Amino acid sequence: MQRNYHTHTYRCGHASGEDREYVEKAIELGFRELGFSEHAPMPFPDDLPKQNLDRLLAMRLKLHETEDYIESLLSLREEYKNDIKIHIGFEVEYFDCCFDRFLDYIKDYPVDYLILGQHFQGLYLDSMIHNGVRTGSNELLKNYVDDVIAAIETDKITYVAHPDLMFYSKSLEVYEREMTRLIECANQHKVPLEINFYGLQEVRNYPTLAFWQLANEIGCDVIFGSDAHRPENLKNPFALKATENMIKNFKNLNLLEKIEFRSIKD
Repeated sequence: MQRNYHTHTYRCGHASGEDREYVEKAIELGFRELGFSEHAPMPFPDDLPKQNLDRLLAMRLKLHETEDYIESLLSLREEYKNDIKIHIGFEVEYFDCCFDRFLDYIKDYPVDYLILGQHFQGLYLDSMIHNGVRTGSNELLKNYVDDVIAAIETDKITYVAHPDLMFYSKSLEVYEREMTRLIECANQHKVPLEINFYGLQEVRNYPTLAFWQLANEIGCDVIFGSDAHRPENLKNPFALKATENMIKNFKNLNLLEKIEFRSIKD
């Protein structure tokens, strides 16, 4: 593993380490490329329920921090240009109330790529839904897949982070039907799906074996993603070995070492 495109910074409020520490750790590990993809600063509507807005803002880069994030990474890119290639990106969610506004907000910044991490749905509900909380609701599963598909169809998403984040635990038949839609849409638009190391490190519900078995039956491009929230997470030997073991017999998963970015410009 010589590249990682899923890297966070302290600015999201649930990660640690200075930008420079991530770069120097990546160089130490022999990485050729490092992509930063902090949780995107979203221009949320003012009429969201306050409890939902507070929760959303607590786990992402704030709008006023965008300049610092970009300038820091541009400076490090120049300083370490002979040692590693640094890319500037965001992990974004598709919310139809503000996705276009977000694209307009970042259009003048030197942003290389976007990855999709669809964590929430139901922004206008009294209690917003986190897709990583166990559910038996067919409706929530369908809504999750609909959101991911809508994001892919913008043709702005370079890859889908943890596509198996949705923690649905009722009917395998329903799960496979809905996730087939997601995988087939990704294939149609040539968007890779990420096998996420952070879920293994934090003992979460993903990577989900049923999802990747289905993905193997259909066939798709995949990418490993560290989802690093600390510099030492960039190349976790346990997560890397466990993931390699999980997919070693999955012959229809095309593992990509390097990825081509989708343009976010019109």
